Amino acid sequence: MRTTKKHSVLVIDDNISSIDALRNILSAEYKVYAVKDSNLALETAERILPDIILLDIIMPDMDGYDVVALLKESGKTKNIPVIFITGLDNANAEEKGLILGASDYISKPFHSGIVNQRVRNQIKLTEQLKQQTLMAQIAHHFLTDTQSDQIFSDALRMAGEFMGIAQILLYRKNEQNDVLECTNEWLNPKLSHETNIGNKLELSEPVLSLIDEMMKKEKGFFITSSNDPSQKEAAKPYRTSYQSFISMPIYVKGRLFAVLDFSGEDDDLEWNISEIDLAALVAGIFTGVFERDAIEHDLNMIKRLKADLLSAKEHAEYLSRAKSLFLSRMSHEMRTPMNAIMGMLQVIMIRNVPDHIKGCLETIDTESRNLLELIDNVLDVSDMEYEFFKLAEKPFSWNKLVDDVLTEAVRNSSVKNQTLERDIDPNIPSAFVGDEMRLRQVLSNLLSNAVKYTHDHGTVCFSARVLNDDSVTVTLEMIVSDNGVGISHEQQKVLFNLFEQIDGGHTRKQGGIGIGLVLSKRIIELMGGTISVESELDKGTTFTLTCKLFKA
Repeated sequence: MRTTKKHSVLVIDDNISSIDALRNILSAEYKVYAVKDSNLALETAERILPDIILLDIIMPDMDGYDVVALLKESGKTKNIPVIFITGLDNANAEEKGLILGASDYISKPFHSGIVNQRVRNQIKLTEQLKQQTLMAQIAHHFLTDTQSDQIFSDALRMAGEFMGIAQILLYRKNEQNDVLECTNEWLNPKLSHETNIGNKLELSEPVLSLIDEMMKKEKGFFITSSNDPSQKEAAKPYRTSYQSFISMPIYVKGRLFAVLDFSGEDDDLEWNISEIDLAALVAGIFTGVFERDAIEHDLNMIKRLKADLLSAKEHAEYLSRAKSLFLSRMSHEMRTPMNAIMGMLQVIMIRNVPDHIKGCLETIDTESRNLLELIDNVLDVSDMEYEFFKLAEKPFSWNKLVDDVLTEAVRNSSVKNQTLERDIDPNIPSAFVGDEMRLRQVLSNLLSNAVKYTHDHGTVCFSARVLNDDSVTVTLEMIVSDNGVGISHEQQKVLFNLFEQIDGGHTRKQGGIGIGLVLSKRIIELMGGTISVESELDKGTTFTLTCKLFKA
């Protein structure tokens, strides 16, 4: 398996301590460069062309605002995302940086989780934008009435250079017999190649039958790749070089028309999801072109292709707006507890502090936990989006878990003079094997919401019982209910949608960015269970969830 190429980060800061801190945080995942002299910032950036730049605002000679202006004026560096690093807490300074083209802010002192996630988010967004731009460029090449071999070759070149692989070959099926012939190619100029143009591959009946069978199974879309050991072994007789591949059969009017073959230089290369998706997108564009040519350049197909491009553009704009809204909300939600923390710390550092310092410490503790929970949820959403979200399988005490989450709920509800009722089935085993932290996260979130959206002197109830018990696993049913403000039927439809927080009235006043229930639903589904809600306005809400746990 290949070693993933590290992305590069350029740190521009006159403070060596800040540089060392960021290097320690980022060096495990990124290749980190640093420059202390702001006058050398542009020259260094143009020379190494990093994937992202972390730029301090306050520096001698030339401050961060001047540096980012120069970076955005340079044709080489204008598209590199810039994150300001600053100890300032000033909305005007932040607005000025964003106007000049900065993508985000990281506050000092540094928190390793926040730094890594913000850098990771910007790099992912940049890669997605580059991929969308590439697809638009390739599609634009085909917006002509007639196609030529050069246009196909140009499209292969753009995809190959973007992916940084060894070669891409386009084979077209001979209409007279079952033979594929290479008609177009892109060969990486950094490698030694012999042309493949004119090479023929015979399609045996077993291969054709296999593809047809898979086409039906996969509902019209079929991918083979060397990630599957059986496919890699089956392809060996047909490959003279480059044993790592993604092969994309292209069908027109239900019949095999062509094959796109992507090859990696390293025979042990493991293709990632992004590369496979990109190969599928390129094959999709080629499929559209071939279908258009097969109805003799029908103008309706051209209009549909333009409509697809417009739809892709609108989708990209939607993603951009969603990203901006997300960052805006996150910025607000993170800074609120941080301001409280910093304020209390200032009180602590004053000599001869009064006796009520204990109250300040309690405030710091509360706000710190709120911030940590928010950051954890954001990281979880990112992992969930990119399929990194996994559950642990470890022994844990059911009794301790319930005691902990109910103790926390009692502490929160007592502030509002609420009653917390419990009904725990004594037949529930005392210990299980599963992800205690994730189950605790779900129950804490539901109980916290119940307390939050229930009036003073209201009632919150938690119950748990055994739904099914076999020799290996136990299925639990847990219910969290309240007599609070309730949720309308329309609002319930979007309750588990990412970033959807019910607006207006009590809910909007409570803050949050609408990811707690999304994470809870994902966790419960990974535990083999379900989560549902029943509610009426002003009559309360009931969440019912099930999960399957292994016996300890």
